[in-house]
Amino acid sequence: MSSPHFSVTATVDILRLAEESPYEDEAVNQLQHALQTAQRARDDGRDDVMIAAALLHDIGRAPAVLAHYGDGVHERIGGLFCAEHISERAAYLVGQHVPAKRYLVATDPTYGDSLSPASVRSLARQGGPMTPAEVAEFQSQPFHEEAAQLRRWDDAAKDGTAVTDELSSYEAVLHRVWVTRAQADLA
Repeated sequence: MSSPHFSVTATVDILRLAEESPYEDEAVNQLQHALQTAQRARDDGRDDVMIAAALLHDIGRAPAVLAHYGDGVHERIGGLFCAEHISERAAYLVGQHVPAKRYLVATDPTYGDSLSPASVRSLARQGGPMTPAEVAEFQSQPFHEEAAQLRRWDDAAKDGTAVTDELSSYEAVLHRVWVTRAQADLA
């Protein structure tokens, strides 16, 4: 069952607080980054789960979420959050957005050139390109292509001048995925 602590309203408040947090040394704060990633999913005509995953892909960095789920890497914490509140698919997408970077570097010869300096540095900390065995394992997962797409949106969502929809425009999406999760829990 979902924790009442993380209602849609509480989650929106957490995202709103991300406006005060820089996003490493990128030209955007964490809220701008989340909104730009979600905007790309929305503009691409993706479903509510994919849009919610794009919006929440870095929710594991938020202090309130870290405090609830414990220490760990942000993608794992975010995956736990999404498993509890949205779906296993959203959990996979959020949990795999870092491995997806490693996958894309290993499989797309031009992808690495698109990474910001901060992403290049974090790639080294995250293990560098996947090995062939890791690539095969990643590709064996049913949502690996969506995880790779989310990663591409993530990498492109660092434009300090980008215009996006307001955070409030995503509340209906979050309500729909929260309701779907609550119905699944009751079944």
